[in-house]
Amino acid sequence: MGITRRTFLVGATGLSVAVLAACTDEPPQPSPEPTPAPAVGPTRPAGVARSDWLGDSFSRGSTSFLPVGESPRLRDELASPWRDRLFFAGEATSTDAPSTVHGALASGERAAAELLAVAAPGERVVIVGAGIAGAAAARLLVDDGPEGLEVIVLEARGRTGGRIHTIDSDAWPVPVELGAQWVREIGRHDLLERLVRAGVDVAIADAARGFDEAGEPIAITRPSTSATLESVLLPVLEAARQAAAAVEPDVALATALAFLRPWDGTPGMEGAPSEAQSIALALSGLVEPRLGAATGELSTREGLAELPLGAENLVTGGWARLVDALLEDVDVQLSSPVTGIAVGDDDVSVRLGVGDSFSADRVLLTAPLGVLQARGIDLELPAVKDSAIARLGVGAVETIWLRFDAPFWEEEAAIWVLADPEAAVPLWVNLQAVTGEPVLVGVVAGARAIGFGALGEGDAVTAALAGLAPLVVGREPTTG
Repeated sequence: MGITRRTFLVGATGLSVAVLAACTDEPPQPSPEPTPAPAVGPTRPAGVARSDWLGDSFSRGSTSFLPVGESPRLRDELASPWRDRLFFAGEATSTDAPSTVHGALASGERAAAELLAVAAPGERVVIVGAGIAGAAAARLLVDDGPEGLEVIVLEARGRTGGRIHTIDSDAWPVPVELGAQWVREIGRHDLLERLVRAGVDVAIADAARGFDEAGEPIAITRPSTSATLESVLLPVLEAARQAAAAVEPDVALATALAFLRPWDGTPGMEGAPSEAQSIALALSGLVEPRLGAATGELSTREGLAELPLGAENLVTGGWARLVDALLEDVDVQLSSPVTGIAVGDDDVSVRLGVGDSFSADRVLLTAPLGVLQARGIDLELPAVKDSAIARLGVGAVETIWLRFDAPFWEEEAAIWVLADPEAAVPLWVNLQAVTGEPVLVGVVAGARAIGFGALGEGDAVTAALAGLAPLVVGREPTTG
């Protein structure tokens, strides 16, 4: 059954309940060779690939964020070691760069250093999770650990990477990234250099174009100026932050933006966005895809301050290569989900999904916040840690990759942001502009991701392309 964009948004609330109820304990099995989608719009996508981080029982979400009234102190409380036996890593434990790959990587190295400070020669260390945090921790422990230190990585999935999920397939002209895509804040870390050393291609994708509800272009970046997506859209977020700072207590970003009403609808000079358009573009192009948070839940005071900023460095050569390089010569046991961890005075008992258990001297846990909140691992923790886990927010960011035999668009910008509040997928990455391949990557996040994730593949493609009708050369895509 075909759907319109309006039908999709009207049903989003009901769909959100359905998708949460549909979460199972079985991990999703994405096809390494995505199946062709039905004919939709102006042309038939030759290939489709989608993420489902909310439905994945080994992630149960994509990011973490600070809800209204909370502070980064929660992340510190989650990150602190417990009894020098159990150590914590992952993007949710990072106060410097949460919801980023470099933040997760740094957290793994931080937790490994904490463990090395108390580890003795000959001990056994178990790392739970082979994502970027677990891989970074394993690399440091193997390279710098005391003599005879045994390091074992237990990974629930049948692959490494965690929320980095690269699909290398002959069906696709470029590696498909269903998880992490971007490298930002490059002045604060060495992730870009690590990617280069691992042979991973990275491209600058900073030319951005906005589109209003009628499909008319909105100037964001221009070759003749130094304007960037952030420089054009951040001022309206700063205005909301200042408006919220004048009231007590903390408020959600949606409330802070409401303080700015009535929003000025007058377009700026040379086709620049109006205030109302800037708000829509800032939410769709910056806040939601980078934090995964719904604006009705995100803290304006503390949560908005965690927004990752910086140059748009797009990984095009396969994130998985970096994970593989970090895990070289490390004992990684795949398809080994950990279901329980019990911390004793002298050791830690680790229970696996198959019922087996064994002892380790120390455990480094990198399970995503969503898994911890869902009690996917039976774990007795101090009240302060349980409180931190419960009070942090789990964000949603999903992607849909569409491969075409030929482009149906002429727009040359790498980033397209739709100001249409009814667009099912408001943010697109045009890989034609970056790699020369006719591939579009849609990004849907926050509250929209819940409803979108509940759609079947055909309806998801239809809903996604409906917002791109104005970009079609010569005709509009159909929505039926």
